[in-house]
Amino acid sequence: VSTQSTWGQKMKAKLLYEACVKTYSEALKAQELGANRIELCENLSEGGTTPSYGTIAMCMKKLTIPISVMIRPNGDMGFCYSEDEIEIMLQDIDICKSLHADGVVFGVLTKEKKIDLLALKKLVERSFPLKTVFHMAFDQIAGSPFEAIDALASLGVTRILTKGFAKNAIEGKGKLRELIEHAKDRITIMPGGGITKTNCGDLAQFTNAQELHGTKI
Repeated sequence: VSTQSTWGQKMKAKLLYEACVKTYSEALKAQELGANRIELCENLSEGGTTPSYGTIAMCMKKLTIPISVMIRPNGDMGFCYSEDEIEIMLQDIDICKSLHADGVVFGVLTKEKKIDLLALKKLVERSFPLKTVFHMAFDQIAGSPFEAIDALASLGVTRILTKGFAKNAIEGKGKLRELIEHAKDRITIMPGGGITKTNCGDLAQFTNAQELHGTKI
């Protein structure tokens, strides 16, 4: 066995794999196949929306790995939300807390494609003590992504899911490496988009990512 392939095997072994699923049955299957964590949502064709109470509850009852739940009231309006929609998100967070989810996943932007810091602060504070993830709305942010990382880290966000401002994480691997280097241990940068079991090892080696996200991972 070559040194390179041995290194690759060790790298793949220590990576955390998060499977993005849209149903209870997919969640069970992902766990059986070795996923370390689940991102649970519905309507993946629209980028993911909040799953039903029953789906969350059954996954929490039957799965043994951590579950992060998408908090997104609709999939056709981007990531800019009204006050009423923010209130819906807050109530959905309360449900996830009552069901003892490991984390919640959301992203809020202004019409100018900046992070909606006021809304985000409400969501993060309401989520405590759950882990919080800023999803791929990050890739639509206007301005410096490094300043965005600083802002999210200062608010206590746990992870950022990103493709590196590219079509997928493979094409965005250069930017992902820069983001991971900038974030250091303040906040986790989790690559996602186009990652499979065949390319995940090389991507992790190039970017120094410790966690990877995907539907085919």
